[in-house]
Amino acid sequence: MSKKFNFTIAAINKIIPPTSGRDEYRDLKIPELTLRVTASDTKTFSVAKKINGKYVRATLGRFPANTIEQARKKAREKIALMEDGINPTELKREARAKQLTVADLYLNYEDNFKAKIKVGERRQKSLDDLSRVWKLHIQRRVAKHTAVEITSGKALRIADNLKAELTAGLYNNGISLLKSLFNLAASHELIKENPFSGISKVTIEAKTRFLSKEEIAALFESLTHEKAIYQDVVQILIYTGQRKGNVYSMEWEELDLDRGVWTIPHTKTKTKKVYHAQLATPAVEILKRRLAEHEEEFGDSPYVFVSKQRGSSTGHLSVKSDNNGYWMRIIKRAGLYTDNAAKRITPHTMRKTLASWQALEGVDLLSISKSLGHSDITTTARAYAHLSGDTVKAGVQKATDAMQAAVHIPNDSELTARAQLLEKISLLTENECLKLLAELQ
Repeated sequence: MSKKFNFTIAAINKIIPPTSGRDEYRDLKIPELTLRVTASDTKTFSVAKKINGKYVRATLGRFPANTIEQARKKAREKIALMEDGINPTELKREARAKQLTVADLYLNYEDNFKAKIKVGERRQKSLDDLSRVWKLHIQRRVAKHTAVEITSGKALRIADNLKAELTAGLYNNGISLLKSLFNLAASHELIKENPFSGISKVTIEAKTRFLSKEEIAALFESLTHEKAIYQDVVQILIYTGQRKGNVYSMEWEELDLDRGVWTIPHTKTKTKKVYHAQLATPAVEILKRRLAEHEEEFGDSPYVFVSKQRGSSTGHLSVKSDNNGYWMRIIKRAGLYTDNAAKRITPHTMRKTLASWQALEGVDLLSISKSLGHSDITTTARAYAHLSGDTVKAGVQKATDAMQAAVHIPNDSELTARAQLLEKISLLTENECLKLLAELQ
């Protein structure tokens, strides 16, 4: 229960702070005016009054930065608003929102994201990707607008412009980012609602491009003209089927080459869970060779694929290095380059190639899902189930043959064999037929 006394400087200075939590005091002159005192001896004025049956509290400022008379004056102003049914906290929030730009929302979102990276909830790469989308595609279109200017109608026009100017993938990334900015702002009560909440992403057909037998041969022949590090990283990409960011940043401490297991920490995985990738024999052999050569060439570097480029911010091969560097050389030399982005061979195609070849070889979808580190087998099924046709057909055929046998229905092969036998019998002479009957008795 709040203690009541006439607020004076002397009386407030005599207050002994609580050992924990906070104590609350009320002014006798203005009962709605309260003073909260914390264990750290922080004293804060506020005013509390019921509006439509609910208590609403508005903070007025700290003591002694705010004098008692200033606090009482502010309290009277807030009380007058409350008596008219106006929530001063909402009024303050609306005034702040009028000054808040979308650029401010992005900075707030980025700070929140960095905090999540610090505790392992999000990955730095995700923030780098979002930052790139913001700077290249979103910032110039919305940054100068205040948050309150972005109504649902304005948001729809922004989305339409993005859709007209960007690829489907970039459009989806942009809409996701804008939704996230405004969702965070709404959750912190900086704005009332998210104007982008009703805007949907466009449906993108999953890329199913993978390397054929002839293309794999061409790729590996092209690799023979590259430095060992580029030969090795491409082969690890295709032999493990892991995401290129994980392969490029692979560390020696993540590898157990005796068991053939690569433990990818949760900070690097898309699912935010530790993943144990199984290494095939060719991958283990490559990594053992690199390990034998590593210490002499790279010393204490923790990375398997160390970057020698000047100014490398990571110390290992990066996503940027494959865009116009070694990767482009390899695929052009192999005759696999195309201007059509939808059909272009990328490092990610190596992941799809391993999964697709597993499906074609009859590996079950659960095993493929586990090899890729998918959190849900439905993700695997959507991408690769169509390649398991022969295996599925064989299973269906086996089941139908068994059912036909159960009810003595001859299948096509049995009918064909019977027809061939009758044809041969019809060609026998009378003596040959009598001899055959005698042998059968």
